[in-house]
Amino acid sequence: MPNKNPPAFTGLILVSGEDRPGITQSLMNVLSEFAVSVVDIEQLIIRDRLLLTVLITLNEDHAEAVASDLQLLQEKIGLDIAIDFVHHEQLIADSEQLNVVIIGESINPAPIAAVADEIGKLGGNILAIRRTATTPVLAFELNIQIPNKSIKDVQRALAKVAITNRIDLAVEPSNRSREAKRLVLLDMDSTLIQQEVIDLLAKHAGKLDQVSEITAKAMSGELDFSEALSARVALLTGLDESVIIDVRKEITLTNGAEKLIQTLHKQGHKVGVVSGGFIDVIEPILKDLKIDYYRANKLQIANGKLTGKCEGEVIDRVAKYKSLVEFAEKEGVDLSQTVAIGDGANDLDMIEAAGLGIAFNAKPKVAAAAATTISTSDLSTVLLLMGIQPNS
Repeated sequence: MPNKNPPAFTGLILVSGEDRPGITQSLMNVLSEFAVSVVDIEQLIIRDRLLLTVLITLNEDHAEAVASDLQLLQEKIGLDIAIDFVHHEQLIADSEQLNVVIIGESINPAPIAAVADEIGKLGGNILAIRRTATTPVLAFELNIQIPNKSIKDVQRALAKVAITNRIDLAVEPSNRSREAKRLVLLDMDSTLIQQEVIDLLAKHAGKLDQVSEITAKAMSGELDFSEALSARVALLTGLDESVIIDVRKEITLTNGAEKLIQTLHKQGHKVGVVSGGFIDVIEPILKDLKIDYYRANKLQIANGKLTGKCEGEVIDRVAKYKSLVEFAEKEGVDLSQTVAIGDGANDLDMIEAAGLGIAFNAKPKVAAAAATTISTSDLSTVLLLMGIQPNS
């Protein structure tokens, strides 16, 4: 049987020192004089200091000559050049490579150490680390490989590390599926917008305290959402339907929401909204944002007044999950290619089902159950977790 992992002779070249133009060109010119192949290359500049690594395969008989020419180059350009020749097996990996994205307004070494430790416990290896953003938050991306572990296993394990160390973290495939078309489904209240629509309505009815108390219990999972919705809407009985326009004017989008949606559309992705709020209030906003799919509850109105009831299907936890599945099917997108974002207990089913489920500034119970959390106030950080630059 032929050897699937034939031995290779490689040279690892490390160039370091003060950065200046022409270094990479000079190095490649030297290597071009030999029958070598470039296997990997990475360059990093921090505070005008260069770190350039190049991995090559070559004929072992040429190693001495390559090293001699690189020594001459080192003297010429005044940088440090180290090279390490070694025989090794060209391993054919059976495991999928994953990207671990860590974001935060500031990141200290301890959380990174904790993430690296957990990756080691899972039997994995960190292949590369790079900074991917400095605004609106700092972001680092680790390319890792963990044999015999599903992405969901890795997400669950690292989610615990993220919560313990109070960092925001996501695990994504590093293959082409990350760049393929995706469906991103968002909750509305306290996610896409900063307010809870029913609280705004309740304020006009003079019932804010009662409604807010019920809302808090429902979002934390202490109260069944359908029951909570009925109880809250009943408190709105008799409100004039003109209040819908007044409330709509009081709504403000979450920071980064427009950037998120515009960037996703520019990248060819689809965006949906599924809300336990009311289509009567939010539909014009969703149309202005060019949301591709949306679903929400419908207030019942008779003789120009709110009746205190809803019409049609209640958009609860199960309905949100079903909407994710339905919208994905319409777009021909597998669930693994979906992203679900929300803050309440009624978002948990869709968050758990999505390929990337994100708890956005969520209640503790929701954050603990989600594989990924965002604790910043800027929705555009979702792009970083998806491997998309916000300004792209």
